[in-house]
Amino acid sequence: MGIVLPSRRSVMSERRSPVRLLPTTGLKQDLQTLHDAAVMHPHGPEDRLLRVALNQLGRIQQGAPSTHPLEYMPSYPDLSDCETTYVGADPNAKPSHRIVWRERAPQRPGEPVTREIIALGERANGQAYYMAGQRLGRPVGFTLAELAAQREPIASPSRPRQRSISSFGTPSADEPDLQFE
Repeated sequence: MGIVLPSRRSVMSERRSPVRLLPTTGLKQDLQTLHDAAVMHPHGPEDRLLRVALNQLGRIQQGAPSTHPLEYMPSYPDLSDCETTYVGADPNAKPSHRIVWRERAPQRPGEPVTREIIALGERANGQAYYMAGQRLGRPVGFTLAELAAQREPIASPSRPRQRSISSFGTPSADEPDLQFE
């Protein structure tokens, strides 16, 4: 068995301009859940998966390319502006999890590219993709163009209504107490 060195192209692709990593609240929750499971099972698959995921997040921040860009599929939320990176605890098995992220161009010249990390979820049944779509407020079956053309946002049962602290507990006249299913 010989040693396989990365090709020059893959090494070069990881040496891009500076990248700013933007972990979302959802990703922080995903990592906390994984951390809690790893604490319960030290040296178990959860612990290995946490270490691999953190390592991959570091590589994403360093400019590593994704495993592949996502595209629109009608049975999933449209994540065609996102990328995915595969992660798994067992290097000899198909990766069990996906990191979903999207790259945003700098706002001003000289600023770094931003990579927004949306979700770290299980591969099974597309869970990571549904979770990312939910966090981005994207329902299944709509393209990004269709969503952009919507005049009113589409309610999502997974996203609680936001209220100001002053109105907590008592709905105001402009905040009807509606539930979306």
